[in-house]
Amino acid sequence: MTITKVKFSLAALSITLLSGCVVENGQYTSGAPRAETVAQVTIAPENIQLLEGAPSVAYQEIQPLSVSVNKLTAFHPTPSEDDARAALRKAAAELGATAVINVEISNPRVTPLSWGARKATGLAVRY
Repeated sequence: MTITKVKFSLAALSITLLSGCVVENGQYTSGAPRAETVAQVTIAPENIQLLEGAPSVAYQEIQPLSVSVNKLTAFHPTPSEDDARAALRKAAAELGATAVINVEISNPRVTPLSWGARKATGLAVRY
């Protein structure tokens, strides 16, 4: 294999690996399409409920959520669980959700694109 083919292969691999993420204000969110068929309701992020399990009332699923909060440099503070919860609430509010269920928040970890990241996942729902 020539050097040119190796460089091209590495460039194609890099683009493929990085194409699935979207960066919004230092937060990585999945590139999954948003649910367009659900009517949008404006709810303030601080009013979104976060539940570790499922609620005891009936709900409508909107879509799974996955957000990351990142430490952009070695000098930034490590993202807290509150930072992850705020990012999850913001993403849910953009979808018109009233709650996020089955919430899981990871421990901070170093990633290839961040000095430290904390991931939060859950399912956006509407009561």
